[in-house]
Amino acid sequence: MEPRFTRGEYWLLETVVEYQLRVCDLIYRDLELLLNKREHGLTRKSLIETFHRLLSSGLIYAKNETTGFISTYQQIELALDEPKSKDFHPLDMEKITYYGLTQEGSAQWEAFAAPDWQKYIDVTSRLADNGKNIIWEVICADKAWLEEYFESMCFYDWAEGSLASVEWDYIVPWDATYWKQLDGAHRVQFQERAENEEQDVVYYPLPKPGYFHTVWCAWR
Repeated sequence: MEPRFTRGEYWLLETVVEYQLRVCDLIYRDLELLLNKREHGLTRKSLIETFHRLLSSGLIYAKNETTGFISTYQQIELALDEPKSKDFHPLDMEKITYYGLTQEGSAQWEAFAAPDWQKYIDVTSRLADNGKNIIWEVICADKAWLEEYFESMCFYDWAEGSLASVEWDYIVPWDATYWKQLDGAHRVQFQERAENEEQDVVYYPLPKPGYFHTVWCAWR
């Protein structure tokens, strides 16, 4: 039978499909901007009740590296009132409570959302060793889908890809998220394009990069 969730329950589950989240950010005033999605719309009381229900059902976990796992209403209250992103010092990271999906929670989310992991795309960037250039890394199990996404990045985001720096490889296995591992995936790495470098890409209509992140599962 397909799992049944309230809107608030599904929001809390879906929000941590890809990455864990600080519990305190659930009441962050700029939550929509932080997550680039609509906020949960719950009152503080309803949020605590919904969060506790998911904890009690074993669908999520919440853990503080200093004090360990939390499970009670009082502990949720304290976690919500921890310093927000802009207020705490990097050295205080271990004092912040994060939450994420358990094995059961991820299984129920998958049963409901029906994700196609072959089309899941992970995009990260980092500073190169020279401290100047930005290195982009894009990974997807489906190479054809990844190639189309890369062309879309080059087409719509002029500064994103320097074709001279592009490197393709295959990684085995691939930790797609903190809880989901795939047998392997294709990866493309490249530097940002210099201002004087020509944009050598095919000029035909392509979906914008954001499109690729919306179609890999039925419910986001």
